[in-house]
Amino acid sequence: MRIPYYEQVKLLILKEIESGDMQPGDMLTSEGDMCERYEVSRTVVRQAIGELVNEGILVRQQGKGTFISRPKVREQFMQSTVGFFEDLSLRGHSVQSKVISCKLVGAENTVAEALEIDPGSKCVEITRLRYVNEDLIAFTKSYINSADANMVDDLIAADLSTNSLYRTLEEDWGLRIESGRRSLEVVTTSGVLPGILEVKAGTPALYIESIGRDAGGTPVEYFRAWHRADRTRLEIDVVRR
Repeated sequence: MRIPYYEQVKLLILKEIESGDMQPGDMLTSEGDMCERYEVSRTVVRQAIGELVNEGILVRQQGKGTFISRPKVREQFMQSTVGFFEDLSLRGHSVQSKVISCKLVGAENTVAEALEIDPGSKCVEITRLRYVNEDLIAFTKSYINSADANMVDDLIAADLSTNSLYRTLEEDWGLRIESGRRSLEVVTTSGVLPGILEVKAGTPALYIESIGRDAGGTPVEYFRAWHRADRTRLEIDVVRR
């Protein structure tokens, strides 16, 4: 079966990327140059580029050109009780966090419902920016079901910029997440979120909510996370019951 010309051009571009001849951030040559190089029409080149843009391999920047995208970070923590840090660290990534705040707060209604406490009751709130291989990936807010001010001091001392929150909770406080429920939806960034994630207003983001429970079913943590969709790929294993 004959492979369409645009598919052949796609494969040639992908081969150059995989071989290292073209690196993330590199700009493609002009359509005219590509027509001469691959000996195809401009329509064929445009179709090949268009499909690669739709697949996230290339990205168009208005007024600048078409560039090789950065590879998306694969995350698999959606289907397990491990956290963001453990999941990506175990797969060889460099994971860092910028802790914006760690403090006791009064639980708003949504947080109180998730943690199964009374509205206004104290809990620990941790706000962070998450980086993988030095790229900004996500903005997160975690709420721990504790009113103990000593926990705040301990978490600050633990330096969550380079250490795991879940590991610290388990080793220092005996709080181990054994089960939970996580949900995912695509949202449009607005308000202060575009500035935080360093994207344009209206850019899609992956919004994740999670409630983690201990072995007895008591909520330990509730978190909200906004992941940059252009740098994140969530993978979920499925089985037939």
